Amino acid sequence: MDNNSFNFNTESLPKPRYINEYRKMGDMFRPRPGRDKSFLDKLLFQIFISLIILAFVLLINSINVSIAKEFTLGIKKVINWKVDLQGVMQVIKGTNLIEDKNNMDEAAPLLPVSSDKVFIMPIEGEITSEFGQRVHPVFNTVKAHNGIDIAGQYGDKIKASMKGTVSEVGEDSTLGKYIWISNGKYKTLYAHCSKIIAQRNQKVKQGDIIAEVGDTGLSSGSHLHFEIWENDTPVNPLDKFST
Repeated sequence: MDNNSFNFNTESLPKPRYINEYRKMGDMFRPRPGRDKSFLDKLLFQIFISLIILAFVLLINSINVSIAKEFTLGIKKVINWKVDLQGVMQVIKGTNLIEDKNNMDEAAPLLPVSSDKVFIMPIEGEITSEFGQRVHPVFNTVKAHNGIDIAGQYGDKIKASMKGTVSEVGEDSTLGKYIWISNGKYKTLYAHCSKIIAQRNQKVKQGDIIAEVGDTGLSSGSHLHFEIWENDTPVNPLDKFST
């Protein structure tokens, strides 16, 4: 009996079952023109995409809360019966924008939130004596002048140059009737008053009437002596008035 007498029909031989199963698994990811994907195809494909995104997230060295939220929203969009690839790209681009914004926030210098020029003129009038060394109008000697003198009529209303708390009210032979208002590092003095209206420990707003112009104490006529102290040092009030 020669070999030609044996006629093997290879198509009739049984094929291993795992080969058929392998082909079925491959068909799940192969495009099927003219046919809709089955429920299992869609599910596996969505799981596959989700795993890719999850792997990408885990590869990021540091993820802040904002980035994590953006990816969470992106994953929720992807795990749907329609794959939103454009949404995934927007999530990735959004991550870069968030990182750039954080870098800008860290590098940007802090700007001042307020200005030292928060004072107003306590009365309207001519400045008759400025801050610094001057010839004293009574003693006729050169002495330091810690504030400015503003001309005014007897009884003119004196306004608080800044908001704060009345820290002291008193009277002496030099300043006459006076009032101090404090606010943080600043203190303001109003002297030679004829009448004090605000009371000690009273909180006042800028512009509130606190006293009246007079000529009490060591004075050569009706006027207001006004001082501004910053960190317990007298400063020129003309440099602090708001414009």
